[in-house]
Amino acid sequence: ELKLVYDNKKLQEEIVVVPAEAPSYPQRVEFQQLKTQQRLLQANLRYTKWNYLPRVSFFANYNLIGQNNNFSKIYHEAFPNSLLGLTLSLPIFQGGSRIQQTRLAQLELQKLDWDFQDLKLGINTEYITALAEYEASLNDYMVSKENLSLAQEVYKTIQLQYQSGVKTYLDVVIAETDLRTAEVDMLDALYLVLSRRIDVQKAAGTITY
Repeated sequence: ELKLVYDNKKLQEEIVVVPAEAPSYPQRVEFQQLKTQQRLLQANLRYTKWNYLPRVSFFANYNLIGQNNNFSKIYHEAFPNSLLGLTLSLPIFQGGSRIQQTRLAQLELQKLDWDFQDLKLGINTEYITALAEYEASLNDYMVSKENLSLAQEVYKTIQLQYQSGVKTYLDVVIAETDLRTAEVDMLDALYLVLSRRIDVQKAAGTITY
């Protein structure tokens, strides 16, 4: 069983949204994704630059060799030997691969800067569009609210006229139907304003998930 719980008065109080002066880019998920990608590309650039450095490696070997003139006693006495070493390698010529890898990493970072600019422009467009749609929906809601008030007045007037014998029962039914239609239109407009309000908050980066 699904029980619907709502408060029209509370919903009407929540439709007003204070527009932000500018969208908060760092609060957007897309911006955070680009920042993560930027950190990865910066780490990749540092890694490609490390290829210019010489490589140092250390190795150590330790062995036990069993020796004896009698085969049955060959492992009774062991002679240890060990070897320690340090290797320094410096690649002199790699066909320019290191230079190209570094340039490619730098170009990827530069391209990401353009992605940031493109994202900011897209967020600005989304914010302006969402704000315009919200204001239009808010205006429609105010009109539907006025229509509902007029429909209530008309219904009360016709009902009084019907009780006085001036209007017919059909007029009362038509007025009541218009009143119910105005109520439905007002609720539809209210929920549309609330939806547009969420779109504005999302575009501005102020919505809390």
